[in-house]
Amino acid sequence: MWKILLVIFASYFIGSIPNGYIISKKFYGIDITKYGSGNIGMTNVQRVIGNKPAAIVLILDLSKGAIAVLLGRYVAHNYTAMMLSGIAAVIGHDYSIFMPHFKGGKGVAATYGVATLINFPAALLSFAAFLGIVIKTKYVSLGSIISIALYPIFLLILRENKTVVLWSIVFPILVIYSHRENIKRLISGTERKIGEKVIINNEKRH
Repeated sequence: MWKILLVIFASYFIGSIPNGYIISKKFYGIDITKYGSGNIGMTNVQRVIGNKPAAIVLILDLSKGAIAVLLGRYVAHNYTAMMLSGIAAVIGHDYSIFMPHFKGGKGVAATYGVATLINFPAALLSFAAFLGIVIKTKYVSLGSIISIALYPIFLLILRENKTVVLWSIVFPILVIYSHRENIKRLISGTERKIGEKVIINNEKRH
């Protein structure tokens, strides 16, 4: 039991690492929390600074979820530990202990990092759904919400372990909650579309 608790705490701290904030501040001198949506995730970094830093943030945030699952796998050796460590990493990303007021990201990249290690085919199907929705609607938030919501269904179709399927339901709940403001904007028609620009110091940035 103590091993699982240790893994959960470690995964939360790993998930809490604010990669978007660090990259933006250290290399571009920009406090990402003050521009665009104020979010420290990849999407806002892309809108405010550009594609290269966004790609770096994406890789790092994916890695947080993947590392958490590996911790659960190799320390506790069971499905419950793997899922709980993954969930802890996503919560850490959403509510980072290293950020003021625990303000983190939306948890999508970290969730995909977890999903990929848990069941790659299911994660691939979810990502395909994400791409299709974003290409069709231009809304990253909508693609994120629906694709993560589909992940437990894909796990069920692929006959994944029941423990994994049950715990995976937590991910859509977390993503929907973290996107609650996006959902309001989607309903009102004011949500930003992919590629929209953010103005910083009178300069337009993607």
